[in-house]
Amino acid sequence: MNSKEIAKIAGVSRSTVSRVINNYPNVPPDTREKVLKVIKEYNYVPHASARMLRGKTSKTIGLVIVDIKKDSEIHRIYDNVYFGPFTTAVVDFANRIGYNVLITTVFKVKDYKKVKEIFYNKTISGAIFVGVRNSDPEIKSLIEEGFKIAIVDQEIKEEDEVFNKSIIVNMDNLNGSYEATKYLINLGHKEIAHITGDLDKLSGFARLEGYKKALKEADITYDAHYIVKGNFVEESGYNAIHKLFKKVKPTAIFAANDQMAIGAMQALQELEYAVPEDVSIIGFDDITISRYVKPSLTTMSVSLLQMAELCVENLVKSIEGESSIVAKFLVSAKLIERDSCKKIID
Repeated sequence: MNSKEIAKIAGVSRSTVSRVINNYPNVPPDTREKVLKVIKEYNYVPHASARMLRGKTSKTIGLVIVDIKKDSEIHRIYDNVYFGPFTTAVVDFANRIGYNVLITTVFKVKDYKKVKEIFYNKTISGAIFVGVRNSDPEIKSLIEEGFKIAIVDQEIKEEDEVFNKSIIVNMDNLNGSYEATKYLINLGHKEIAHITGDLDKLSGFARLEGYKKALKEADITYDAHYIVKGNFVEESGYNAIHKLFKKVKPTAIFAANDQMAIGAMQALQELEYAVPEDVSIIGFDDITISRYVKPSLTTMSVSLLQMAELCVENLVKSIEGESSIVAKFLVSAKLIERDSCKKIID
């Protein structure tokens, strides 16, 4: 389906279809409505590359914060200690090289419609997506249309032709979680629980795999009773402890991020377990507050600033270049030892 066919079905000229798509004011309301109805009915999307050739690119990039949850869950971007630092870093790096940043949120799948609109009307020349679910079909659709896109937290598969046309920046989730779990094992722990992140996201299932890898290497039997699902927020870490300790009594816990680790520490205190005397706990991300909680949290540190810089720098290069830049980056994680873990004496 192309604009010529849309014009024929709607009974208008191809130039009229173009004016409707580009939101020009000199289109009668009834004609606009008729064309839009046909566009919607046939799910027509104008090809991005062809449209960009007809006009100058915008010196604005988008930052799309995706936070799709169940309807019962509250969306509070300002409370998220991951999105905040990453957002400010993206704005800072973009401003330094003469680009503005338009920030928008996606709380439900239908919200992707507004993202598509700012691409189609050339408000932005490219976008960074953060907080996404792995292999999101809506983002895949935008890539197929030829838009310049950088994604944080997307699984890299050689056979996936679509995502191989984008810029991908990931934390080293697998090795980072492997090192976190191995650290607990080296302290003498064998009964190690894991509070997972959102398993629809790369950072969720990859950190679970790193945990499993460390157990297997140490000949520790994987036990599903020691796994509790979380979703990267403090409350889920808190609730996970109450679920976990009804079934088992681990000597150590690896939480898939610091927020859940902090929530878990609160629950452990309420259950009268001391950290690290009774239970050792390690997190992931090294958020600022992790060094100030009592006891201070041992964690895996990953540079959000580096991730933001890689996204902005390569997206802008792709926008200003003659062809799309395809790049894959893996930002390493390093252990930060603090006071929340204890060696077990045999």
